[in-house]
Amino acid sequence: MTDGPAPGTDSESGFRRAESETTTGAPPGPITRVPRPKEAARDRYDALSRWYDTVADPFEAPARTTGLELLAPAPGERVLDVGCGTGTALVAIARAVGANGSAVGTDGTAVGIDLADGMCRASRRALADAGLDPGTVIAGDGSTLPFRDDTFDALFASFVLELFDTPELSVVLEEWKRVLAPDGRLCVVSLSRRGDGPTTWLYERLHDLAPASLDCRPIYVRETLLETGFQIVETRDEFVWRLPVEIVRCRVS
Repeated sequence: MTDGPAPGTDSESGFRRAESETTTGAPPGPITRVPRPKEAARDRYDALSRWYDTVADPFEAPARTTGLELLAPAPGERVLDVGCGTGTALVAIARAVGANGSAVGTDGTAVGIDLADGMCRASRRALADAGLDPGTVIAGDGSTLPFRDDTFDALFASFVLELFDTPELSVVLEEWKRVLAPDGRLCVVSLSRRGDGPTTWLYERLHDLAPASLDCRPIYVRETLLETGFQIVETRDEFVWRLPVEIVRCRVS
């Protein structure tokens, strides 16, 4: 992935902004709900785990890679990947932090958590195939993390936050903040409702018609993070399936 345009500039493919990001206040408009129960999501992604990399990963990979670049996990760090899916990002994080001696420097810790057992199994296989410890993946809900306060230096969430229903977004982010160290950082990659256009409108209508199958929906990422008390450091905007994607790195404020 090539670098985007200079901070504070826009282009057709997206833009990035540095610490001068000035977005404030509440989200500028309503977002659609996610009415399907979590049990249905768990079962769906459990079934999708066998072919998710073939169908979805080619589209999501560029934005996820940008997110990992912004997160910049370093040797010796403790990093949590929420909604780790098939483990592509988790493997990259584990290598970067030096998990199981995979990089020069003090061994770090890379932990993955996913609601679906099938995704957890796929992540463990990916770690094992990369010669890393496959036992660092936990089945669990990203809104109720089984970790103590201040456990992690960084948290990564790629195409995950938009899966939570609207009233739960602040609860989820407060939970992510809880497990981060006081100077911890968070990188979120998510479908965005910024630049609301015809493609977003059509996608939301399809989501309304089939919320169990098309269960993620665009959200206002920057504003939601700011509302929860995170401080935005850098952002980039890209596209997936012609839909806007926000990639936001922030820190606990």
